[in-house]
Amino acid sequence: MRFSAMFVTAMSVVAFAVAPIGGAEAATVAGPKVKLGCMVPLTGKGAEWGQGAKASIEIAQQEINAKGGIGGVPLEINCYDYQTQEAEGLKIINRLVERDKVLAVVGPCFSAVFEVIAPQLDSRLKTSIISYCSSKPGLSAMSRWALRNTLTSDKQLTPVVGAWVKEYGIKKAVIIHDAEDAVSKAEGAAILPGLLKSNKVEVADILTYRTKDTDYSAQITRAKSLGIQGIALGSCYQNAAAIAKEARKQGLNVPMVGGACAGAPGFIDLAGKAAEGAYMSTAAWLEDPRPEVQAYVKKIVAKLGTQPPYSGPRSYDIVYGLKHVIENSGVTNKPGDLASDREKIRTGFAALKGFPGVAGEITMNEVRDGAGSTAILKVVNGKYIDVRKK
Repeated sequence: MRFSAMFVTAMSVVAFAVAPIGGAEAATVAGPKVKLGCMVPLTGKGAEWGQGAKASIEIAQQEINAKGGIGGVPLEINCYDYQTQEAEGLKIINRLVERDKVLAVVGPCFSAVFEVIAPQLDSRLKTSIISYCSSKPGLSAMSRWALRNTLTSDKQLTPVVGAWVKEYGIKKAVIIHDAEDAVSKAEGAAILPGLLKSNKVEVADILTYRTKDTDYSAQITRAKSLGIQGIALGSCYQNAAAIAKEARKQGLNVPMVGGACAGAPGFIDLAGKAAEGAYMSTAAWLEDPRPEVQAYVKKIVAKLGTQPPYSGPRSYDIVYGLKHVIENSGVTNKPGDLASDREKIRTGFAALKGFPGVAGEITMNEVRDGAGSTAILKVVNGKYIDVRKK
């Protein structure tokens, strides 16, 4: 399923004047249009993340084209729904690279799809993918063409777990995680055990479930029997909300902490009062009072009718970052220069430091993942607040 878009990003909310990247001469951008690719999950379990990303990319494209495009050339983004399926993701990346001949790809979302595509890049496709919401540590190391404008789960969770333990005095906790979803499994099986141990919290048990499960009564019954003070979740927000509601139903009123996929706005919507007091990590905080953030929120809510997960602002910022890289790294946009243009974009985006965005500055680290700080979110009166702001 194809979604044609002419998405722009002339960042009207921030100014960023910089010299050409890596000493390259800024080239004159040629051709009738600058073509980028986009991979979004508009159907399947990740639909909210894809819908937020697609709408944000559209807003960015419209803004950029309204101000003259990229180097004076209109921006076109070929966007496809990969249906939250790894096999479909492989088909789409081949289509974007080999048929559509895009300069770079915004996406995919989710670690499982990113993990399948990345090994194909060095040997054959040689085109940058820049993910806005895959968080499993280590994936960008799979290919020099694999980049992520997001914080990996370990970076997101480290300050959040510390704050959660400190506020609630957690001494013993259980971990409940999805045994199938890539990032949730990584959080529950590897990241959370280490973080809890470093915060002197005893892990009483590690309990698992399958992505499509709807009954969590056995896990909560087991957790309740262990005399715990908290539950750490490796879970996407739909499952996390159901677990929180089951805990409240069974009278297990202990605070929860969740990772990259749990902290979407939908967690509060689905869990209701059971969400109160939970700590969540995120790669973008949309209640941030910075004017550029609130300008973006106004536009995205008008388009979507609701706030998106952090896939929205992160994908929006990627389009801006690509505009800057294309205009300042010597990209010509001539058909005969496609391979060298793709290489310039790869090296240029990987070198970004302090590039302004609504999700925070884009600073790529040595393994081409996003670096920087993260908000520490707590649910208070049905709303996320950043407890760092206290």
